[in-house]
Amino acid sequence: MTRADKLARLQDIFRDVLDRPDLQLTEDFSTADCPEWDSVATVQIVLAAEAAFNVRVPMETVAHLRQVRELLDLLP
Repeated sequence: MTRADKLARLQDIFRDVLDRPDLQLTEDFSTADCPEWDSVATVQIVLAAEAAFNVRVPMETVAHLRQVRELLDLLP
């Protein structure tokens, strides 16, 4: 799976969790760009990404996620 494919799958997750069906996700998208992306949303996003990509993200890492690029880097 290419990085672009992963980004597209993450976009669906972000749209669902953040309830923003028109969201256009980029690697540079960050918590600063979206007030709805708070700590609770981060956990929901990571849980959905873990299920979608069959991966585990350490909780210490989850606490510091602020940008889509950081999450993409964790995906296989």
